[in-house]
Amino acid sequence: MAKPTFHFDALRRALEAQDVEAWLAFYADDAEWIEYRHNAPPAAPNRMAGREAIGAFLGRVKASGVRLRISDEVIGPERAAFCLTVGLASGKRIIEHIIIHFRDGRITRQVDVEAWD
Repeated sequence: MAKPTFHFDALRRALEAQDVEAWLAFYADDAEWIEYRHNAPPAAPNRMAGREAIGAFLGRVKASGVRLRISDEVIGPERAAFCLTVGLASGKRIIEHIIIHFRDGRITRQVDVEAWD
């Protein structure tokens, strides 16, 4: 039986369009998402565990009216890294460097490091 592959281009389309249902489908049921932010340093990062928590967050992202764009992706057999530029309504940006780990075609772990204008 062939191992499921990860479809990064489909993830890009879902993420940039903020199609929450399609975007959430990329996450495993037990996925973990860790964010290091200006207000969530390495000693206390923001953590989301499970599809329900991640789905709620994706819904808030969509409702916020930000613009999302992926660039500089590097894709391997079990993980990928990319830059995500978040355009805020104020004209400011958040730049995120993200590493995703995947298994059976689904994201199992995501780690973001963010820089804010």
